[in-house]
Amino acid sequence: MSFYDSQIIKLNLPFYDIYVDTPYDKTHLVETGDLAGKPLLVFHGGNSNTAYNLLACSYLLDDFHIYAVDTIGHSGKSAEVSLSAKNYDYEKWTGAVI
Repeated sequence: MSFYDSQIIKLNLPFYDIYVDTPYDKTHLVETGDLAGKPLLVFHGGNSNTAYNLLACSYLLDDFHIYAVDTIGHSGKSAEVSLSAKNYDYEKWTGAVI
C-alpha cells in the first residue's frame, strides 16, 4: 500500500481516501482533481488499480472533480472479495458504489 500511496502523491494534488460500504464489502475511492469541477466517476481496467489509472489519465484532473474507484477484488485498497463474472455481481456492486 505504500507504493500505491506514493503513486497517488505523484499527482501533486490534494486527495482524499473514501470508503463506501456495499453489499459485497468496503470499496475504496480516491477523490481528487478540480474539486470545483464537474464530478466524474472513473473505474480502472482489470488487474489494475486507481493509483495507476489516475497517473495514466492525469489529463482529466484539471477539469473534473474525480472520484476514482478501486474495483473490489483487484489490487488496490478495496476489499479482497472475488465477484463472479458469470452473473450480475459486478453490475450490482457498481450500482451500490454509485
